[in-house]
Amino acid sequence: ERGGTRDQHLGSGRTRPCGPRRLAVMVETETVVTVLSNAFLFMLIAGMAGTTDLHGFRAKLRNYRGTGTGVGCQFFLLPFLGFASVMAFELPRVYGVMLLIVTTSPGGGFSGWWCNLCNADLALSVAMTTVSTIVSIAMLPLNIWIYVQAIYGLAVPLDWGGIMTSVGVVIGAVVVGLAAGTKTPQYKMWWNRLGTVGGLANIAVGIFSGSGAEVPIWGQEPTWYLAVAAPCIAGLILAFGIARALRCSGPESVAICIECCYQNTALAITVAVSVFEPKEAALATLVPLFYGGIEIAVIAAFAFIAWQANWTYAPRTDNIFKCIAGNYQPDHQAAEGHSHVAVSELASNSGSAGSGNLSVADIGKALDPTETVEPGGEAQRKQLLDSLHSRKQALDEEVTSWAQSYERRMGRRPTAQDRSRDPDAAELSRRLERVISAIERYEDGTSTRDMARV
Repeated sequence: ERGGTRDQHLGSGRTRPCGPRRLAVMVETETVVTVLSNAFLFMLIAGMAGTTDLHGFRAKLRNYRGTGTGVGCQFFLLPFLGFASVMAFELPRVYGVMLLIVTTSPGGGFSGWWCNLCNADLALSVAMTTVSTIVSIAMLPLNIWIYVQAIYGLAVPLDWGGIMTSVGVVIGAVVVGLAAGTKTPQYKMWWNRLGTVGGLANIAVGIFSGSGAEVPIWGQEPTWYLAVAAPCIAGLILAFGIARALRCSGPESVAICIECCYQNTALAITVAVSVFEPKEAALATLVPLFYGGIEIAVIAAFAFIAWQANWTYAPRTDNIFKCIAGNYQPDHQAAEGHSHVAVSELASNSGSAGSGNLSVADIGKALDPTETVEPGGEAQRKQLLDSLHSRKQALDEEVTSWAQSYERRMGRRPTAQDRSRDPDAAELSRRLERVISAIERYEDGTSTRDMARV
């Protein structure tokens, strides 16, 4: 009944005839829009990736809790919420299929733009976008098969050329942006501005492509708007709750919920044109168009709430225009690279102490309790201890810098519980403990092998 008479009513008498000439114009316009969208998407993602650096990207990739939660919410939670909404509101076949396609589509690159705008964890967003884009090659057809083909018995032909083009654009832009942010950190602000321009240009292209809709969007039943908006709103709330329950930090949680609910509606529109007849396609495209407007409104409202609740990097005491225009992202390159530079410099400086110089690898082994470094004499042991003490001093400075940044954001000093919950602070504590342990071992003049003999 859902896919029969009611659909025939919705598809009749409400669209203009679509002849071959008009269809050819639509195809040409779609091609231009696709090219511009990919070009501006490259600018957007490269700019956002250039705002961070390779060190921060690696750290977030290793943060399996944050990245895994974001990707899991996007490919498991949101598709299920789309299915629940279709069932609860009994959407007609055209709209139901389209909403399921929207909620199973990958997120695209705009999640990074929003994370940058609301000062959430941009490095985590870039990492999640990269992983989810690759994972979407398998999860997109799987989710469509589970939710669309199993429920409606409708085969959905996927535009694999467009999907792989999107994957290539995202991966290429991430590589270019991370390389630029790592090699030329002094230009991070300019890369940030380039990404902002790319995002605004992509929004303009989306508005242009959506302005030619065949059917007015404001003529549906109230339940239709609730059904389309429900997955976005519920996905944002549930993803944020899951992230906080898993002890993700505020900026990480905000980035995760944005990644979950922001979908690639342009890809969904492309699928609609390939799945439905022209008259039905005009109706089907209303779903991604309305969902796209809802996700912008919901994320903007949530970003303001997150800022006021001190869940972002920007302190709520700052002016809102400064928060939007400014860059509050932490400098991961300084945090990750400072200690490494200290070790390598000290290892090279040990050459002035005489023969039998220590290498960076020797100092790295000294930090690992399962490895053994046997100093060739008292002079080498002193060189090793000097390097370890300098590394401890560098880490102490990083811990102090983190605490000051936390106090600026939250308006209070961090407690021991705050430090244990924050992944960056926990990682700093772990590294500091390793250095202190190594200092204690070698100050006693006893190596790991000597202790084993005793």
